[in-house]
Amino acid sequence: MGTANTSSTTDSGRQRSPLFRRIFSRNKVSPKDVEKGARLDSSFSEHTWDIEKLQQNFPASNIAVDKPDKSKGLSQEKADELLRINGPNILPKQKEMSELELFIRQFLNMLWILLIAAALLTLVSFFTMHQMISLWVAIFLFVLIIVMCTVSWYQEREARKVIRGFENLLPEICNVIRDGVGKQIPAADIVVGDIIKIQSGVRVPADTRIIDCAQLKLETSSITGEAEPLDYHTDSVAPTIPIFESHNVAFNSSLCVDGEGMGVVIKTGVNTVIGQIAALTTGQPPKKSRLEQQIKVFVHFLLVMAPTVGTISMVVGGLIFGWSDWLTLLSTSYAVCAIALVPEGLSATVTSILTVVARRLKKKSVYLKRLDIVEALGSAKIIASDKTGTLTKNVMTVTDMWINDLVIHGFPRLDDHPLRDLKILETFKPPISDILLAMALCNKADFDYEKDVKIDINEQLTMPPGKNQSSIAAKTGSNSQDGVTGTTYSSIDDAILPFSSFASFLEYQASISKRPALGSASDIAILKYAAQVIDVTKNRRTNPPVFEIPFNSKRKWQLVVIKKHKLADGQAKYKLIMKGASDILIKKCGKIMNMNEEEVPLDENERAKFERAVETFGEQGRRVIGFAQVEFVAADNFVFNEKEGNYPQEGLVFLGTCAIMDPPRDETADAIKSCKDAGIRIFMVTGDHHTTAKAIAEQIGLIDDKPANQSNWEIVKGEDIPKLTPQDWDRLSARNSLVFSRTTPEQKLLIVEEMQKRKQVIAMTGDGVNDSPALKKADIGIGMGSGSEVAKQAADIILMNDNFASIVSSIKEGRLMFENIKKLMAYVMPHAVTELWGIWLYYLFGMPAATNSLIVLSMDLVTEIPPGLAMCNEPFESDIMERPPRRNGKNIVSKALLFYTYGYLGFLQAIACFLSYCYIFWSHGINPGDLWMSALDHWKVNGSDFTSNGHTFTVDEQLYINRQAMSAWQVGMVFGQMFHLFSARSLRESMFKHGFFTNKSAILAVVIDAVLLGIFVYVPGINEFLGGAPVPVWCWVIVAVYSIGIFFFNELRKLCIRRWPKNLIVRIFKF
Repeated sequence: MGTANTSSTTDSGRQRSPLFRRIFSRNKVSPKDVEKGARLDSSFSEHTWDIEKLQQNFPASNIAVDKPDKSKGLSQEKADELLRINGPNILPKQKEMSELELFIRQFLNMLWILLIAAALLTLVSFFTMHQMISLWVAIFLFVLIIVMCTVSWYQEREARKVIRGFENLLPEICNVIRDGVGKQIPAADIVVGDIIKIQSGVRVPADTRIIDCAQLKLETSSITGEAEPLDYHTDSVAPTIPIFESHNVAFNSSLCVDGEGMGVVIKTGVNTVIGQIAALTTGQPPKKSRLEQQIKVFVHFLLVMAPTVGTISMVVGGLIFGWSDWLTLLSTSYAVCAIALVPEGLSATVTSILTVVARRLKKKSVYLKRLDIVEALGSAKIIASDKTGTLTKNVMTVTDMWINDLVIHGFPRLDDHPLRDLKILETFKPPISDILLAMALCNKADFDYEKDVKIDINEQLTMPPGKNQSSIAAKTGSNSQDGVTGTTYSSIDDAILPFSSFASFLEYQASISKRPALGSASDIAILKYAAQVIDVTKNRRTNPPVFEIPFNSKRKWQLVVIKKHKLADGQAKYKLIMKGASDILIKKCGKIMNMNEEEVPLDENERAKFERAVETFGEQGRRVIGFAQVEFVAADNFVFNEKEGNYPQEGLVFLGTCAIMDPPRDETADAIKSCKDAGIRIFMVTGDHHTTAKAIAEQIGLIDDKPANQSNWEIVKGEDIPKLTPQDWDRLSARNSLVFSRTTPEQKLLIVEEMQKRKQVIAMTGDGVNDSPALKKADIGIGMGSGSEVAKQAADIILMNDNFASIVSSIKEGRLMFENIKKLMAYVMPHAVTELWGIWLYYLFGMPAATNSLIVLSMDLVTEIPPGLAMCNEPFESDIMERPPRRNGKNIVSKALLFYTYGYLGFLQAIACFLSYCYIFWSHGINPGDLWMSALDHWKVNGSDFTSNGHTFTVDEQLYINRQAMSAWQVGMVFGQMFHLFSARSLRESMFKHGFFTNKSAILAVVIDAVLLGIFVYVPGINEFLGGAPVPVWCWVIVAVYSIGIFFFNELRKLCIRRWPKNLIVRIFKF
């Protein structure tokens, strides 16, 4: 595609320095990589070509040299051929961890390393003391580690599949011209030679030579590291200028922040500059989420606690039993403590909970870019939401036009004229014709001709008899002005009717109103309005713009300049047309046009009429768009420039406004109420006029205009935000609801920063390119599925349906996820206390062993897993959205939870085990008091006979009774946990309200555990292998009765939490 550009090394190096600083500061690269990178700019020559040479080198692109914007692009057949030959336009992806690497990484978890150490100690004990139980414990530990690592690997692999599935829902789309028709295709299908359109808010999909542009500004930080947007042009440059300084080649991943352009693709995929950089660089380790950090803190706690408890057990045991068998003492104490304290299924179960939540949200059209981000969303205290499309339906319709105190309701139209006559703009007189022309020209929306339906604009359509076709209302006007008929209204309020009042009128124009179109929602609404009464395509063709400034959310207006006709002496007459926020446009105007085509001074009286109209439309929830124009004379072929400002900016003639209705979503009001009940404050952040914003806020229940409730909300205009003091922000942060009107993206970022300064967790929505800083800064950035690619990349969560109610659903799921992990911890952790007490009876008090390593393993590895997994599916508690958000920094494993699990509940369960254990000795006629220090000489293979209550027990009898006691303790642990599962399934709500059968998997888990426990205790061979023996039914009864008592104790605890949540004593028992 031409010879390589031989630019000087000095020039290239000077421009490349930011690029290479950016690469080398993060990665180590070889000298060959450096040499490769140094040749990046020399691989281009297209920036030195003019439009004619581009046309010669890309003949298949059908570049129109005289009018590049009319270029027809590749044929679809040619594009398909190039795609087959050169492959898709895909950048080299960061190397993803292989399945083997992912599996090996599971074994590096510190909990597993602790268990591996315990297994090795037990194995050493077997080789030195030749105890078979030590061998079996070691084998089971290694099997446990392998099984749980395999489960964790499988869960993480499934989670990665979920993320990949979400990514497939977000293909990057770009606009191309093929066969002379604009269409949208996946960026991966772009090929060299394609003609693409570059628009504000979109990333450039491939390296592209600009052939046509209007005020095009690109941000190229992904290439140069510089965030300042640069102006781009179409001119060729000298061969001595490096590609990075040419500013006529838009690089892949550059962001269009303003203006628009068109270009021919010169490189795709790995051949692009960013593709070559990606080939040199390596991925960065991902930032750990708050959930990961909290679990890591808990793991570190266990890593300290397990060796500490093991050391204490060993030292005390050595003091009591002596140090002759110190190796067994060491291996047993450390192994049992490690097994008891480590929640082996924690990692897999937490991943399962995250995956379940992600799949549920997927059904609600919510895409999580990271599975654990929903935990942060669950703690959100503020949602700062856009209005349009999120709180409202984003189905915009132009309902009215206002012209100098006259209101046209519906469409301007002449009686008994067929549609084809109305397609002629000259049918209407100024200012109606001027507004319709402005709607057509000052508008970036266009019909999607790929999906379009055939419409016969010459079809004779007339209104049904008796139907009012249009109306112009004046406060004191007549029925007819300039041939336009209408209805007289006493005030503007009478003219604004509900949309349904003229729905029947729109039926005959439904074919046009339903045509698919591309562009912003408001531009599409205006386009469809104009297209139903004039031929938009024809007017655009006969009035091509010679200069334009696209709309952006900061300036809130758009303008085009057209050339009307040439004058003598090389002059020409131009018309500047502006469209935008009416209250901003009116400030640029000095005159206003009335229905008599007269331009009258825009005095205080006229401004009052305008403000009254805007206020009235706003009170009805309408967005008001203004139109203005001015004619002026300048040199023919004059070059207008935005930076120089060499175009009229003041003294315009105000033409009028149109009112656009965008009704609230049906579910928004309920979602707002749910947020209020949940203690979540809602900030509406919109670019609309404050009256429009207020009206919508009232309709959705965000604010209440009753005097008693006015102190709970406030409306803040964008122009006032920079003036706010820290005290003002303190006041605003205490409001339940805020409405920010006429805001800019910079102000959205300021809102986020000010709330975060006040320790508020804020979720911010955004869809525009300029929203990305606020989305990144917010604790949770929420992008819209219909938004810009940049906003999606900056966001943590993407709403594929752009629906505010989906945010509320995500918060609810986030709260549920946090609570279910907490419930999991509350269920799993107490059994460690019962297991430790079973060992401590022997080591600390010299009593017969109550448990052993195999029984502990059978519980941790087998019976605890089904209930833990059942927690993944635990449903919401009824008041989950009636509680305030949890405070910042609140950990999943809090001090209160540790007190609950390792303090009183674990201890209460240990008592149940001890009672069952003592019953075995009592049933054999042994006084439990005689067991104190009896293990020094009895209850072992080489022990002596034991006497109690006048009965003497041989060694074999002692060993059998001890085995029964171990099984009784096992029944106490497992059967007690089965009862505890029902208590742990709710944090605050009574189980009688929550429902015992609302989680069917929990019922199944209890049944499975009961069967397994029965097998472990009563099946010959298995119970002997574990070191147990069958126990009488009274052991089960004792545990059941005591566990029921614990259950009702928990019910009482939850009752106190519900009734007195702030009581200091109650808070000790609340986690």
